[in-house]
This record gives sequence, structure tokens and C-alpha cells, in this order.
Amino acid sequence: MAMTLTTVKNTNSETVIHFASSAAESGTITIANLAAATQARNADNPQVNIVKFMCTGELGSKVSIARNAKNVIVTSPENDINFEFNSVGIPVNNDNTFDIVITNGAAKDVTGWLVLHKLRGWSSKVETATYGSYDDETRVGASTTLDGSPDKA
Repeated sequence: MAMTLTTVKNTNSETVIHFASSAAESGTITIANLAAATQARNADNPQVNIVKFMCTGELGSKVSIARNAKNVIVTSPENDINFEFNSVGIPVNNDNTFDIVITNGAAKDVTGWLVLHKLRGWSSKVETATYGSYDDETRVGASTTLDGSPDKA
């Protein structure tokens, strides 16, 4: 069984993931799949920083966060860990183009949240400042159906 990963919030710039597990198992956050409803993936490689990490768990529990098979956070969640990396101006940007693997290192109950900031890899579908009334919020670019639209063939 895999760790439960739930997207709690997903905007153009930020994604919040909740994780929960009661067994020694892992879950992977595929950063290329973090597009919000108002975004589309673009040609850039996705780049995502971890800016907050909150976790709690039973006595003797262990949680690790790895990117590119390297640990970037290892902690004992029994202490109700809360790291706000942006408050000290240092987001966790180690290997930030790689997926995020969360591992419950013991068969103990753990739960927590990761707040991720998207730096590149997506384009916004909301472009009213550029296209005005010709904006088509279902795609990147102007409408292809309205007369006078710059993207109409």
C-alpha cells in the first residue's frame, strides 16, 4: 500500500499536499503533474521549491523527504515539526527539478503537509492583461473563435 497523498490547494504559484501513512511506505509527488486548473504545462522543465513542511506522528516515527535519491529533510514527527523555510529566506531548493518522495521510515502513524512553490514549467491560461476580451481561459493564448482575435486563423 502506498502513502496517501492529497492535494489540498493548487494555484498558479503554490500547491499544498497532505500526506498520511501508518506503515513503512513511500509516496511520490510528481512535480510535472502539479498544474492548476488555470495552468498548462509549457516547454520548461518544472521547478518546484519546498517552502513549508509540517508533520506530526506517533512516538518513534520517522519521515524523510528526498529528491533525486538524496534526503533533503529527515525528522522525527513525534515532536510536531513545523519548518517555515521562506520565513528565513531559504527555501528547500535542493534538486528542485526532481520529484519529491516522502517516506514513512517506521510502521507508525504520521501525517503532514508540504507547501510547494512553482517556479517554472507552467503557463497561465488567464491572460486578460495581454488579450483583454479575446482571452480564452481554457487555453494558453487568445480565442480562436472570436472575430478580431489575434489567434484566429
